[in-house]
Amino acid sequence: MDLALPGEIIEYDFRRSSWRVEPAAADIPRPLRVVQWNIERGYKLEAVIATLQRLDADILCLQEIDIFNQRSGNTNHGQIIAERLGLNCGIAIEFQELASPLRIPAQQGGGLHGNAIFSKYDMTFRAIQHAHQPYNWPRDGSLLGEPHLGQRCTLVAEVSVPKGPPILAYSAHFECFTGIVGRTGQLCDLLQDSRESIDEFPHQLIFGDFNTFAHSLARLSPRYANGWYRFRTLGMTESEWWIKNILSWYPEDGAINRRLEEEEIAVDQRFSTAIIRSAVNPGWWDPFDVVKDITISNHAGWMTAKADWAFVRQLKVLRHWMENRDFAESDHRCLVLEVEHAHIDIIDEHRKLTKRTARELELRRSSKFWTWCSLVAAASLSLIAFKLARSSMSSGFSRTA
Repeated sequence: MDLALPGEIIEYDFRRSSWRVEPAAADIPRPLRVVQWNIERGYKLEAVIATLQRLDADILCLQEIDIFNQRSGNTNHGQIIAERLGLNCGIAIEFQELASPLRIPAQQGGGLHGNAIFSKYDMTFRAIQHAHQPYNWPRDGSLLGEPHLGQRCTLVAEVSVPKGPPILAYSAHFECFTGIVGRTGQLCDLLQDSRESIDEFPHQLIFGDFNTFAHSLARLSPRYANGWYRFRTLGMTESEWWIKNILSWYPEDGAINRRLEEEEIAVDQRFSTAIIRSAVNPGWWDPFDVVKDITISNHAGWMTAKADWAFVRQLKVLRHWMENRDFAESDHRCLVLEVEHAHIDIIDEHRKLTKRTARELELRRSSKFWTWCSLVAAASLSLIAFKLARSSMSSGFSRTA
């Protein structure tokens, strides 16, 4: 099995011939429909395909595409999805999943694994090899019982859509075995690439499983939240932290993210200068609620998070919703948007919405802090009153005796 090496891209095109010629805009009956979904190694591939067929999306960004791994039936999931849906596709190979006795059957490898973009339209591809790799898989994968070769990479596609100029689409899967700091580096890799591409491609989709779950129970795990920063963010989720510290900082606020710079000083210079300079939002906006629209739920609901994001840039979101709400087809919910090209003014509108969200999150965190202080104070006063009453009763008994 010599399909590709980590870092390379595999391409398939199973479109019917009529779609290979750019369709006229008048032939497209609805807005552009786009999908973000981590399909969990395709363990339930037939159910996933059924949902994707029903959605009939124009662009699909999917993560955890298995190719000839024992755990998922020794088949090429990227090719199967493209063929069954009649789509064009590219798959960026992140890892060669080494077969090993260290692996349990549900994780047994032997093949490849990566991120994909599927579309009805013509695409050209490239892969971003992340400068920030917080987990060394070739060296340390065996410690997790999952020996790998390769590293995290993001697939980028220039999609020639029929209505308007091309759209630049990203399909990303950030590291889960790290913490906020590690994923911040990978986020900044994409922010920088997006910013450098804006002149040629102002209309963008930045989709992916960003694994923003370093809070709640995960905060206690050295495996899933192993950064020194995990206890500094008490009172907020990782997705809330992203909004407050990175995504609400725009070029108008300064070329350097001063908010992150203050964090760097406060925690003894843990954020690199490169990250601080890259942590500027070039106009991304996610229409889903950063608190309520959770996309993963584990451990009987004790661990929930908005791990998946669907950022748009200079695109108007007409509708958005989630599929797989019961997690029956994957351990991630599926995000669906209907979008259309927009004037640059919409970036200012999205900026105002993001900054308002950041202010609301800060007020909510402050309210939670003072509520917690009030509860602690009330508990302390109750304990003092109890001890005084007990002391008074003991004194009374002594006088009686």
